[in-house]
Amino acid sequence: MATSRSNRALPNSQSPAAPAAPPSYVGTIVGESASREFRMAVAQEAIREQDLVAVDAELRPTDGQGPPESIRVWAKVQRIERLNPLFPSEAGHELAATRTNPFETVLSLSREMVTAVCQVLGAEPRGNNPRGKLDQLRYPPQPASSVYRPGSEDMARVVLGELAQRANRALDIATLSNRPEVSVSVDGHAIVTRHLAILAMTGAGKSWTARRIIEQLAAKNYPIVIFDPHGDYSRLSEVPALRQKVKRYYAQFPVFEQDSETVVKVVESLGWELAKTHRSHFDTLFEAARAFIKAPAPQIQERTEWLSDYLRNSKIKEYGLKPDLYFFGDFVQAVSAANAAEDFDSLSVLIEWCKQDDLRINKQNAKWLETFPNNLRTAAKRLRLMEKTNQKISGSLDPLPNDRTEIVQYGQVSVVSLAGYTGDFQATIYNLIANDIFQARVQEKLKLPVLLVLEEAHNFVPGRANTPAEERSIAITKQIAQEGRKFGIGLVMISQRPSRLDETTLSQCNSYIIMRLVNPADQNFVRKVIESLGEDEARLLPDLDVGEALLSGQLINFPVLVRIKPPESQGEREEEDAFKALEDAYRSLQQGARQPQEVRGW
Repeated sequence: MATSRSNRALPNSQSPAAPAAPPSYVGTIVGESASREFRMAVAQEAIREQDLVAVDAELRPTDGQGPPESIRVWAKVQRIERLNPLFPSEAGHELAATRTNPFETVLSLSREMVTAVCQVLGAEPRGNNPRGKLDQLRYPPQPASSVYRPGSEDMARVVLGELAQRANRALDIATLSNRPEVSVSVDGHAIVTRHLAILAMTGAGKSWTARRIIEQLAAKNYPIVIFDPHGDYSRLSEVPALRQKVKRYYAQFPVFEQDSETVVKVVESLGWELAKTHRSHFDTLFEAARAFIKAPAPQIQERTEWLSDYLRNSKIKEYGLKPDLYFFGDFVQAVSAANAAEDFDSLSVLIEWCKQDDLRINKQNAKWLETFPNNLRTAAKRLRLMEKTNQKISGSLDPLPNDRTEIVQYGQVSVVSLAGYTGDFQATIYNLIANDIFQARVQEKLKLPVLLVLEEAHNFVPGRANTPAEERSIAITKQIAQEGRKFGIGLVMISQRPSRLDETTLSQCNSYIIMRLVNPADQNFVRKVIESLGEDEARLLPDLDVGEALLSGQLINFPVLVRIKPPESQGEREEEDAFKALEDAYRSLQQGARQPQEVRGW
């Protein structure tokens, strides 16, 4: 707005004759009007809370010279109050006590006063304003001014704001909740560079929203890596436009990329607590096993044959050595056997290959180690079951590559399936991938930017870490949240329990999509952390419908209530009604039971 003019509405004596109320008239400003808020008397049933309305006003030059400038003041209806001054509460109590219908009395029930409290969003010059940018209003609109509902095109223009001039950044994700004919696009640049949080209770539509955003970003070829704990994104590849873009990976737990203490906790969590002797030798055995299997391919072949022959286990030679707990168990068995039998020649071979003199163990300790391989194999079996579950749910034959940066490709949506693993394993796998990608971007080994999507983020970035895996997961996510913008790494955190999220990480998000939240702890946490969320918007959270959301932050011109458009893809758990699935399964069982009888009768 021009700096030579003040935001002052002309007084009545200098105003032109008041025009007739426009067809979209919704009310009149009454009482005290301020530059941030005004109240209006509402034409009954004309508006709803969160509606956008406008007031036309005039600005006079600061020097008093020249004609006034016409502006349009935009506002949002925050709350609506309904009062009948001729129906006192005393009368209501008396009628209730006598069980009398008020409409059967002589009381006046038609003199209602409906008032709306409106938050001023800003002002723009009346006429041509293709930018849609609103300037701050520094002087309140005049009482008795007419308030009206602008047309859909004007509303869409102002909601879009300056994004209208940057169509390449716009993501079409929603419509205004009260005006479904008005589409709402958000700034994709703000999402991929300044981080987004999608917060909602279970069933409110958070994964639905995330898939809509992912589909829109994929259409712009932005590299995306999704960490998917439950298979919610396994069907993205069924969308025709994404069929060639989505690649799904099953994740195997990389045992020998962990420190020894982490592997101890893994083994104990999958089996039972290690004996004192086993724990005292664990570090030495683990580092030696790591050296044994990290050799070049020709040496690995030689070591495989040696271990297979020494343990008289042909399956080792048949299937080869893999860096897992099964191999670790075989290696410990060989070390234990060589020391117990005082087979110094074989022990010398192991020491030479592993560069570990501490593999020499006295005979008594070697005997105590004989039960350790079974411990490791029990853990290996349970870990293998988790890996198989993960591979089945991922629906993919693609293992996660050793070079994790390979999953960041132009135009590719990489879905890393973490289903089937416990929380600690999920956090560990996520930490390894995220850390590798971050370091590769910092060192400029990875040339492409990337967006990381964390579903069930409260499990990866909890407010309080209970395990070393969670500590590492929190650390890398905090680093990405605080420094990712400099290195082209964006973050989307999706959570149904925001109060369990790390507060520092959540506060680094500059954009928010907040859907229905009923839990009081979650509501209070959101109010505290998200500065752009007003008190009136926060009060709406428990009453939002499925698919409704409050958009707030840098992805949108100003906070608005929207209804998210449906994504093209379906979630894994949206496939079929549970009761229909039950009936289908029951019919299948009945047909299977009848089939042998029909065959015998024939």
